[in-house]
Amino acid sequence: MKRWKSATVDVHIRPAVAIRERGCQNGTSLYLSLYVDEIDERAEAFWSREDPEKREPAWRELELSDALIYVSNDGSIAVARGAACAFSLYWRMNGGRMQLSTALPISQGQPFSRVGLLTAVVGACLHSSYEINAVTETPLALWRRFRRGAVTRFDGGAFADEERIELNEFRRNVTREEVGHLVRAAFEHYTRSQRHVGASVLEVSGGFDSTLAAAIPSRQAMRGVSACFPYYEFRFEEEVQHETAQFLSIPREKLDGVDLFPYSPPSVPVRFDEPSVFVTGIRHVEAVARFAAKYSAERIYTGHGGDQCFSTDLLGQETLVENLIHSGPFRREAWKVVKRGIELTRKSPWIERSIGTLVYDARPDVWVRETFGATMRTPFSDRQVFLSALAWSQWCRQQGRRPDKTILAEELNDLLPRAIIERKGKVAYDGVWLRAYRRQAPRIANLFEDVRAMFAYLGVSTDWLQRRVFELGEWQEESDREVLVFYAIALWLSSWGITRPGDVSWDA
Repeated sequence: MKRWKSATVDVHIRPAVAIRERGCQNGTSLYLSLYVDEIDERAEAFWSREDPEKREPAWRELELSDALIYVSNDGSIAVARGAACAFSLYWRMNGGRMQLSTALPISQGQPFSRVGLLTAVVGACLHSSYEINAVTETPLALWRRFRRGAVTRFDGGAFADEERIELNEFRRNVTREEVGHLVRAAFEHYTRSQRHVGASVLEVSGGFDSTLAAAIPSRQAMRGVSACFPYYEFRFEEEVQHETAQFLSIPREKLDGVDLFPYSPPSVPVRFDEPSVFVTGIRHVEAVARFAAKYSAERIYTGHGGDQCFSTDLLGQETLVENLIHSGPFRREAWKVVKRGIELTRKSPWIERSIGTLVYDARPDVWVRETFGATMRTPFSDRQVFLSALAWSQWCRQQGRRPDKTILAEELNDLLPRAIIERKGKVAYDGVWLRAYRRQAPRIANLFEDVRAMFAYLGVSTDWLQRRVFELGEWQEESDREVLVFYAIALWLSSWGITRPGDVSWDA
């Protein structure tokens, strides 16, 4: 861990996160980014927009995937975490002194929080694979998570206030021409930002988003990789993926999708700071990262976030999963904690799509970087791309239509093969999940058994979860929401060697 300190704060930065420091008249700024070869341009662009007459930085100009720590000369502290920040950021007060860290110190013997773990259940239940943002509790009792899309302030050694970083500047009517200009300019900016990249890997899915991620100057050193499924419902995917690779003039290798089913176990340890439903697909992520390591790739390009940006109304509020079965796996006291989290989340101002916090969950990106060396990169977490998507949502609302990717097909058609532009839509992934439960049900049930004592302490029924797993394995039409969530919890506990309550200390 890298360390930076002042009279009022200690900052611990994990090796994968780059940091730049700049002093000014009123204090010191620390700019943090996962993109080592882009951080200098990002930091300078941010600092160049600062108003010297203002007390604080221009938070709205922060890249969505980055963070900024501002330590004022008077000792006050402000921390901004971008809406799609690619790494975690936590804080705690220790004897009047503030500690910040990009990693939760799980193995350092600090007390765990039963409420914090159950709150993680809420976040995973309601937000699918997205990092929880409506509440800030963590599995460690003394630590809190910084929200994404927010500026959090501290004064005199105590929490002061918190505000959203408002991104939506399109509260007026916009023209179709204006939107098109913004989209083109955003992707031109993305292309320039990747000019220094050498060897890279592209996940060739045969869709708009991953193909636009390949809009970089250095494709001669790019290789493609696709996960292929030998099923009837996926019969059109292979052809489009092949044509996409030909259009991009890159070689493409195929991975056996059956080996990458959801819930397939990774071959190396996966220790996230907090439980994440994303871990159900970690074997796929690992396979692509290993492919990148084989060719010493600097980047893994993906289309993460494209649907959320351009096929979603960004002027609305995120819809949440409904109808959690409180009479199912949760005991009475556990359900009280979960219900509180649900109520807070549904009333939260932090789930409005215009903030940008629901672009995608980038927490696995740090694991890929630290384990395999390559950096995951998508254009759809870039600030300019997201702002152009906001403008598209505004224009679509003016026209009374639902956003879709026609704006990308029309404005960026020179970057897309005809096979993608003319396709009616990608094949649904439902069949893969059904087959995954049939194949993986015994292993999932065994994992639940391994942490039975912890589940009992949390107030969760292992027997209920195991029954549901085997029902899903028989393709019964039941919700898998609780299984997804508690698989993430169980694998997280197991990865840290926590299978019984006595393995760690607990808060009072």
